[in-house]
Amino acid sequence: MTTPDIPKAAKDHPFVAYFLSTIFMVFGSVYAIQNWPNHWAQAVISFTCLATLLLILGREFSTLVKSEKWPAEIKFVLLILFLGVLNICYSENIWQSFKGMGLFLMSGILTFLATYFLFQSEKNRKNFSLLCTLCFFILVLYGLFEIYQQSEISTKRILLFSSNPIPAGSLLILLSFGPLSLLSKNNSSWIKIPLILSLALGVLVTIFIGQRGPLIAIFGMLLLWTTINRKGMVFFILAALMIGGTVYQLGNQFPASYKSRMQNRDTLLVRMEFYPIALDVFKEKPLFGLGFNSSLSRFIPDDYETKIFPAKGKYSFHDMVTNLNVFDNMLLTFLGETGALFSLAYFCLMVYLIKHQFPGLRDENENRKLGFLLIVLVGFLIHSITFDSLKYPHLNWLFHSYLGLLTSREEIQTGLANKF
Repeated sequence: MTTPDIPKAAKDHPFVAYFLSTIFMVFGSVYAIQNWPNHWAQAVISFTCLATLLLILGREFSTLVKSEKWPAEIKFVLLILFLGVLNICYSENIWQSFKGMGLFLMSGILTFLATYFLFQSEKNRKNFSLLCTLCFFILVLYGLFEIYQQSEISTKRILLFSSNPIPAGSLLILLSFGPLSLLSKNNSSWIKIPLILSLALGVLVTIFIGQRGPLIAIFGMLLLWTTINRKGMVFFILAALMIGGTVYQLGNQFPASYKSRMQNRDTLLVRMEFYPIALDVFKEKPLFGLGFNSSLSRFIPDDYETKIFPAKGKYSFHDMVTNLNVFDNMLLTFLGETGALFSLAYFCLMVYLIKHQFPGLRDENENRKLGFLLIVLVGFLIHSITFDSLKYPHLNWLFHSYLGLLTSREEIQTGLANKF
């Protein structure tokens, strides 16, 4: 069954919507959710997340209805949506889970569905790399401005439009795919030099953010690069020297609050303490979980005896987690808040995408681009072990867009007519 001919202008409309939506998600979504009136925020975020998908479904709906067999990716999406609804229904706080899971699905798995169709076009994939590069450049420049502000006001934090320095580091990690992907297919020095410079400045901004998670993620990305590229060891050593030299030279200029955060042992122990708590939650509610964004207070009573966090430390565990309703760890969030069924379906989708990306690749540039994409995703996943990354809509949007890139393989491009 062949897809109907579509006018060129109509084909471009979904990507224009996606381009504008991505700009808004990266620079405005967190601010909108936290600072705008609730109903305006819900309406704007919902429209932004769904606009591209609605345009695409308007184009593809009749073809999908007539199709005898749907691709596995679409089946996974429907299954995850169904399990997400069940998670809301069985949640201990239905309204909170409705808002949290609803935003997660709209900015995440539905974005993947939109990019599944959108990124079958080679032109759209190239434009997406340029879009990520543009956003990365802007964030790096703004980060340098915030570093300057921090030098004037020691309490000033580097937030990069994320309201929190932790997701700010993760945002830079995700968007680094833009300049990395352009490096994979450009040999011109006048293009390579600004791209490499922007990446170096991105690392510098990440250092000044002052969070250990992003730095560990960068180290993991560099280490992975050395294992898949013969020239990677030289790059790794140069990057390590640059980071080490920067820290050594500027170490005395970092504010005392920065040094305190980097040396804070209690936050690490709090995150480790969440593992046995998540296990307790999973034992009680293994299938559908506690509910997305539901309170953990029932599992941390006043007489809770810590297993990892020191009972006689400077701060008590209860002081550290007061009003905290998250696991600060995306893996634990899936297992504890969404349950085994949702988690299994979600992780099976990612394994399926990675497994089916490798057959059929012939172009060396595409192989390098795929390698960079996997390195960025690994860095993001490493960082996600230290905080609940996908609960931030702009990170969720970008991560699932990258999953959409993993569907753009030769067998889909050449066999789309057979699938629909």
